[in-house]
Amino acid sequence: MAVGKPLKVSPNLKGLFAGSGRDCLSNEKVVKSILDLTGKAPSDVNVVYIGTATYDLPEPKAKQTCQFIKAGCNIKCVDVVDKVPSYPKLSATMDEADVIVVSGGNTLYAVDRWKLLDIDQMLRGAMHRGAVLTGGSAGAICWFQSGHSDSADPDTYREAMILREATKRSSNEEVAAANSSSNGEQDNKKDWDYIKIEGLGFLPGLICPHHDKIQSNGVLRADDFDSMLLRHPTELGICIDHYAALEVRGNRYRVIAVEGKGGSVLPDQTFSRGGKGVPGIWLKMVIDREVQRMLCPQEGNIEGLLHKPRTVVRDHRVDICRKENPDGGEVPEMLYSDGSCDSLPVY
Repeated sequence: MAVGKPLKVSPNLKGLFAGSGRDCLSNEKVVKSILDLTGKAPSDVNVVYIGTATYDLPEPKAKQTCQFIKAGCNIKCVDVVDKVPSYPKLSATMDEADVIVVSGGNTLYAVDRWKLLDIDQMLRGAMHRGAVLTGGSAGAICWFQSGHSDSADPDTYREAMILREATKRSSNEEVAAANSSSNGEQDNKKDWDYIKIEGLGFLPGLICPHHDKIQSNGVLRADDFDSMLLRHPTELGICIDHYAALEVRGNRYRVIAVEGKGGSVLPDQTFSRGGKGVPGIWLKMVIDREVQRMLCPQEGNIEGLLHKPRTVVRDHRVDICRKENPDGGEVPEMLYSDGSCDSLPVY
């Protein structure tokens, strides 16, 4: 199915990219797959958690590191939202990472912040030396060239998320606000649109997490993604269900699904709009001005699966989102000052 420029991936590339960060990275078997990629005993694994997309808030951090802690890994959390860490200490922390976990949340905010602080270059270096890159939702989008993102949802903006944390809403409300997804129509639809944002570009493709879910705007992501792909017809769509993940080890890949959870893949390998099937990954591309969908094989060669687009069109709505959800953290002139990396919490 892949057409366009040939793909050559780093032989050291290792990662697991999930539809949901909260619901996949809190799953014991998914985390075991991540740890297996390191080739080390869990007690010897250094995990670095980057929660920029959820503004370094503690609740998402706890949810997405709990299984790593349970496995006996060493955890460090890099907080860069409010203050700029000491560059040498931040660089050393990233260099020690065997696994880098990126939280779900607002992808646009996170990627912009990383580029401001040169963290994107540290992450690229980590990828080339063989650190395992992982995360779900925003934590999956960020590693690819671009993504179908809910970064324009005001509920993902900094002030809104911090306010929810401060008011300590009930557990059910927190989960609903974070996932904002269901399989049915919603009575209280909110007025916001999905946007296409740029990731770090370690892998090509336009990735869509939560592909089988409806979020607070009442729109099935699978449907909205098709419309987006028609506006960006040279790109390949990688559509990951909420409870599915793409594992990559060098030139090989495999599809992982959380057992016992619903998804979009029916027994006859057709698409279920109501989550009546099992979790899976779909590949989409535009042929003769129509979106063509193919179920991703369970395993294979990543270079035969993905391709680099010949042209990429920018979504100018990202500029509106940046104004509505400004950075507000320290500026890069402070990059080399002593800062919060001196006191990185270790679990």
